[in-house]
Amino acid sequence: MSGNFAIFGNEKMDVSTIINVALYAIQHRGQICTGMTIFDYNNEIRDIKGQGLVSTVYNDREVKLLEGNKGVGHVKYAFSDEAYDPNFMPYIYTVDGNDIVISIEGNVPESNISPRVFVDLIRSDKETMLKGIPEIKGAYSAIYMDEDKMVGIRDPWGIKPLSLGIFNGAYMLSSETCAFDSVGGEFIRDIEPGEIIFIEKDKIHSYKVDEHKKALCIFEFVYIARQDSYIENKSVYEARYNMGKELYKECPTDGDIVIGAPDSGTIASLGYARESGIPFEQGIVKNRYIGRTFIEPTQEMREQSVKIKLTPLKTNIEGKRIILVDDSIVRGTTIKRIIKMLKEAGAKEVHVRVSSPPIRYSCDLSVDTPNEKKLISHGRTVEETREYIGADSLYFISKDSLKRVCGNLGFCTNCFDGNYPI
Repeated sequence: MSGNFAIFGNEKMDVSTIINVALYAIQHRGQICTGMTIFDYNNEIRDIKGQGLVSTVYNDREVKLLEGNKGVGHVKYAFSDEAYDPNFMPYIYTVDGNDIVISIEGNVPESNISPRVFVDLIRSDKETMLKGIPEIKGAYSAIYMDEDKMVGIRDPWGIKPLSLGIFNGAYMLSSETCAFDSVGGEFIRDIEPGEIIFIEKDKIHSYKVDEHKKALCIFEFVYIARQDSYIENKSVYEARYNMGKELYKECPTDGDIVIGAPDSGTIASLGYARESGIPFEQGIVKNRYIGRTFIEPTQEMREQSVKIKLTPLKTNIEGKRIILVDDSIVRGTTIKRIIKMLKEAGAKEVHVRVSSPPIRYSCDLSVDTPNEKKLISHGRTVEETREYIGADSLYFISKDSLKRVCGNLGFCTNCFDGNYPI
């Protein structure tokens, strides 16, 4: 997880506000830090970078001063419980006297691979570039920009998404299509796995490296992407809604109300309620000023966020048998506390239904889940997990059903089964 957005505008366009709005749209992909780099009308680079949310790092006056017709923005989350990283993207290099910007969403685990490798390959001859990109083994979408062109690269497995859009004649690249909608632009198409797309002033062309078996990160549909985004022409909202319907089909359960674990479980809970006929109700009030606890960098911060983030709605849950739908259980921190607060508020029973299979294996490619010792389902049976979190019953959707409702596109499911595509 992280997020990229870029726009290659014409001479009269000012793109700083456009990038700022787009970064708000993909804020959910990373909350640790953000950066915005602009080429001004003289092709000199100006930027703003800082720790924290888009709303705190940028202000309207500073953004408007970043006048320019092309630029790149990035939002980042912390990898592997790391501390805050002062090296914010987009990265800036000077090559042969020219300023170069590169921003990468995803992860390349090989320690000898740096963002500069992408820069050198793009600036090399075609044969070297097409030979070198497949040798970079990882999950990534990369955006390169110099004064003459914008380049988008999607890894040959298609693990990370990257899409092409247009706004007032200017091409855009984004980790998610919701960014195009937010700025008033139009989605054109997804960049294909292994595709390298070159966008210049008067033309657009692309190359394809050898495509591997497609392995899109299935967690994009489960958790990462915003519900109004489309991935490979598949609605994220529709996929999550159908996950909930499948949960009831696979494990019918009696209950008085269905509630979602806010906010990521809400859409699946609506699908569950529709399929089961059990009424959907709001059971938990969420503080909208607290971000995603899963992507906080430390366990202490995650636990503190949960404490002030969620409050039970006692009038709806007291004396009720509750079907609680969540998108996933990673560490178990949030779901355990939710169950406890629901029961303390008078819930008679709490039955947990999860719209992803148990997460048993760590991911070093796309989601960067924690060490396996910190994964609640690693080394535990479903019954042992149920007992640990304090639920009256616990059921996870099957992997086959999850892949089917997400379109059977070809997925990386390493977090469920331990099988990396690479």
